[in-house]
Amino acid sequence: MRLFRGLAAARAGLITANHWLNPPASESTLSFLKRAFGEEMTPEEAVRRVIEIVRVDGDDGIRELARRFDGVELSALEVTPQEIARAYDNVDTEVIDALHRAAEEIETFHRQQSRVGWMDFERGTGQVIRPVERAGIYVPGGRAAYPSTVLMIGIPARVAQTPEVFVTTPARANGVVAPVTLVACSIARVNRVFRVGGPQGIAAFALGTETVPQVDKIFGPGNILVQLAKKAVYGIVGVDSLQGATETLIIADDRSDPGLCAADLLAQAEHDPEARVVMVTTSERMAARVGRELERQLRDLPDNSPAHLSTETGGFAVVESDDEVVEFCNAFAPEHLCIMTADPHALIPKLRNAGGIFVGEHSPEVLADYIAGPSHSMPTGGAARFSSPVNVFEFLKVTSVVAAPRERLQALGPSGIAIARAEGLPAHARALELRMEPETAADPRD
Repeated sequence: MRLFRGLAAARAGLITANHWLNPPASESTLSFLKRAFGEEMTPEEAVRRVIEIVRVDGDDGIRELARRFDGVELSALEVTPQEIARAYDNVDTEVIDALHRAAEEIETFHRQQSRVGWMDFERGTGQVIRPVERAGIYVPGGRAAYPSTVLMIGIPARVAQTPEVFVTTPARANGVVAPVTLVACSIARVNRVFRVGGPQGIAAFALGTETVPQVDKIFGPGNILVQLAKKAVYGIVGVDSLQGATETLIIADDRSDPGLCAADLLAQAEHDPEARVVMVTTSERMAARVGRELERQLRDLPDNSPAHLSTETGGFAVVESDDEVVEFCNAFAPEHLCIMTADPHALIPKLRNAGGIFVGEHSPEVLADYIAGPSHSMPTGGAARFSSPVNVFEFLKVTSVVAAPRERLQALGPSGIAIARAEGLPAHARALELRMEPETAADPRD
């Protein structure tokens, strides 16, 4: 972990946007794409190629892409109900019980967000709030299984009363989806599950194939190719957000526990070599203590843990005052903001930008990863300045209703006519004039 002294140095060294407008491509990604397509291409070019293959060839295109990308032969793209039922036999009872408990906590939290439409009959205006008809959830599954992602997105969809919720996720080398992921799909009451990974899974949800239905909105994390595919199909369907590597920012002071600070940084650092883990403090002494703890705890992690790489690009920001701590946090706009100070609640009113705020030593971000209640699918790369974690409202859409009584039309019409004429739209004005009482209507010859 690098050390940056002063607000200006910390901002310059640690705050970098990662919102997929111009994503970097690692050498391993470029090599992977060359092997898959037999020629050099950028991730953007590869995603365009994948979408076109799925558009033209449908299911057969997905099977071909699975062979190229994953070396998997897919006989059936959809997971059957019988496979889902059998998955329970291959998952420990303790894990199944834990998933049920997590589902209860997630549902309880999101039911607080339920909203209904409204209508003001006197004014003749209102809103109808309805769920999207079909939600598609992409669940990563290449290196590991993520049943928690199924729950964190699928259950808010169910609370929003989305009629159809589908999941697509990569199959293992033998063509089988991880049993624990299928159990989570069952608990979240997912309607259908497909063994389609990578950008082709996004393309299938966006375009529809013989087997995979087109959805209205796509949710879920994934690698650079998955996120670029979401970006490419936006407009054909909706997407929740473009999610980069995970990130955690810890606020510490002289009385923080360095062991807990280090543990929370490493918990996110182990997700991805590109994970961003940062601590901001007014105490250089605390930064040094946490740095030593990080080195000690890193030795206990496997040699192939991504944390060894991601901590090298993370850092400690040592600033002059609490006001500078707040300024740094709001500029960083992290996915996870953990307050480990002696009085963690004191800073909350000033913290404007974060996917989630985790208050005190008893509320580690890892608790929210699995079971606290809020969804762990959160904005990254500074996107917390303008977006939110997945929640019930992400699955709802608002339709405005205008049912004006005659008196309301007569009262508002003249102003509407004046604005229409100011904009040079006489047909707009005429549509109102024809409905007005003679004494309030403008002369149609004007």
